[in-house]
Amino acid sequence: MLKRLTPPPAPLILSIADMERETGLGKDTLRVWERRYGFPNPSRDAHGERRYDEAQLQRLRLIKRLLDAGQRPHQVVPLPEAELQARLQERLQAQHAGQPPSPHPALEPVLCQQWLSALQANQTETLRLRLHEQLLRHGLGQTIEDFIVPLSVAVGQAWLDERISVFQEHLHSEIVQSVLRQALVQLDQQGHSGTPPRVLLTTLPNEHHALGLLMAECFLALQHCQRFALGPTTPVLEVLAAAQQLQIDAVALSFSSPHPPNEVLTALRQLRAQLPSTVALWVGGNAPVLRSPRLPAGVTALRRACELEAVVAQWRAEHSAA
Repeated sequence: MLKRLTPPPAPLILSIADMERETGLGKDTLRVWERRYGFPNPSRDAHGERRYDEAQLQRLRLIKRLLDAGQRPHQVVPLPEAELQARLQERLQAQHAGQPPSPHPALEPVLCQQWLSALQANQTETLRLRLHEQLLRHGLGQTIEDFIVPLSVAVGQAWLDERISVFQEHLHSEIVQSVLRQALVQLDQQGHSGTPPRVLLTTLPNEHHALGLLMAECFLALQHCQRFALGPTTPVLEVLAAAQQLQIDAVALSFSSPHPPNEVLTALRQLRAQLPSTVALWVGGNAPVLRSPRLPAGVTALRRACELEAVVAQWRAEHSAA
């Protein structure tokens, strides 16, 4: 009797939108790298649309991990996969040997391991309960600074070490964001969210990390500010239009480490030049360029979301006589 052969699975073919979703790298970034570095190198379908294979996806995931670990695009995008793997191992060993001091308190190892263990086991309800317990015990601001921020660093490191998968890192982010949004609703229901300044919150194109933005909004809510959250990836011209039409007092932007420094500086110069001088421009996140002397004048950079308390107090003091 002849044994029926199972046909091999069809090769994985992805669109540029698929690649953006799977890697966290923006479409524009992928197109720029294609022109500048010759990678990725997609084929084209009958309609001229880009199509990527699984090998390019895996290589881009390695590149993303190295960007998250502090490498620059020109250092890693042209490298073959074997060299990317070797460089990632070098980075991991260097990070384990000694990290620079963080502006945030260290998380208790037991709490960190409990969270990672629950995340590895996909125990989403356990994670939600633990986060709610932290909020009830310590309040919103302290929970963000002393628990969520260092925990997110630990989760990111666990992803770099391949102790958790991409989807588990996404689970962590979604759980944290959903709980913080619930906390924001509860704050707003208390009826104290109409006090100036009026703050616009967003990220610029190719910046998909929204957690930092949400944490910043929480601290603004604790200061009873009026907030207008646009979510991530808003074009500069739309930020300017929103600031004008919503009569915004301050624009707050978040930048993560993979964002190209020159893109950040160009966007900030454009915004600062075109925003009225009366509109403050506050920026935060872990992009190294935010600590650079090249930052345009008139831009306030924050290392921690909790610094918004002092920034808002200063704004109110300066405008109290107005």
